[in-house]
Amino acid sequence: MPQANLSSQSIKQAIEDTSGYPHELEIVRRVETYRKYGYWVEPNYSFEDQDTGEARELDFHATVAEIISLKRSEFAFAVILGSCKATNNPHVFFTRRKPPISGGTLNSDVTVAGGPLEIYGKSDESEAIELYFQLHDFLHIAKMKIISSQFCELVWKKDKWEVQSGVIFKNTFIPLIKAMSREIDENNTAYIPNKEELSTDYTVYYPLLVLRGPMFEYYMPPSGPAQVRVAKHILLVRHYTSKTVRCCYAIDIIHEGYLEQYLHLIENELKKFTNLVKRHRKPIVRSIHKLVELQEKRTQTEGNEGSE
Repeated sequence: MPQANLSSQSIKQAIEDTSGYPHELEIVRRVETYRKYGYWVEPNYSFEDQDTGEARELDFHATVAEIISLKRSEFAFAVILGSCKATNNPHVFFTRRKPPISGGTLNSDVTVAGGPLEIYGKSDESEAIELYFQLHDFLHIAKMKIISSQFCELVWKKDKWEVQSGVIFKNTFIPLIKAMSREIDENNTAYIPNKEELSTDYTVYYPLLVLRGPMFEYYMPPSGPAQVRVAKHILLVRHYTSKTVRCCYAIDIIHEGYLEQYLHLIENELKKFTNLVKRHRKPIVRSIHKLVELQEKRTQTEGNEGSE
C-alpha cells in the first residue's frame, strides 16, 4: 500500500512538488525577518468580497510602521497586500513607456489612506494630499517609466507553449484590487478628525504579486521592433469596475529574487513620507481643525433641517 512508503521525506517532497504553500511560507518568513525593519505579517489574510459578500483570501498581509511622534503615539504605516504564485511557468508582461501625464499625477488612484487627506492653507483653500506632499516625487508607482496593462502565462501543452491569462487575473489580480479598495475605503471611513487629540493616521498601501517562475517583459518601444527581456519588477496598471468597485490601482509584480530590494524600496518611501508629515505638522493641525469645523457646521445644518 502507498501508506507503507510514507515518510517525512516523501511528505516533504510531495508538498514541495505539488503545492504552493512552501513558497508562501518562505516569502512570509523573508518579509518577517527583513533586516531590523520589523514587519508584522498575517498569512492567509481573509476579507469580504464587496460584490458577493463571500470570503476571499490573500496569501499574506504585512504591516510596518515609522514613528512620527512617540509622545503623541503617531505612526505612518506601509501595508503590503501580498499574493504568491509558485508555478514554474514563465509569465510575460507586455510593457510600454508610460504616457505623458501632467506633473503631480500618479499612474493610479491614490494609495495613501487615513487623514487628513485634504491639507488646508492659511487662506482656507485645500489641496489633496498627493499634490500637497508631491507624492509623485518619491512613490515608485509614479516614477517608473515603463508600465504594463497586459500579461500572460505560458503553459506547456502538447509539445508547445500555450498562452493563457484569464486564470491569473481572476484568481490573483481581482482579489488584490478588491482587498486594496476595501482597505482604503475602510481606513478613510474610520478616520475622524479630533481637535483634542490632533493625531494623524496615514497608511500607504502596496498590492504585490511575488512570482517564483521566470518573469519576462515584452517591451514595445515608441519605434522599432519589440524586445523580450528578463524582468524583476513590473508595474501593472489596471482599471477595474464591478457592482461596487470602480478604481485604477498599480500592482507590483516581482520575482522572488527581488523581494529584499522591493522591501528596501518600500522602506525608503515610507521614511520620506514620514519626514514630510513631520515637517508639515502645522498645516496638518490646521487641516484637522478645519475638518472639525466643517463637520460641526454640517451637523448643525442637518439638525436645523430636521427640526423644520
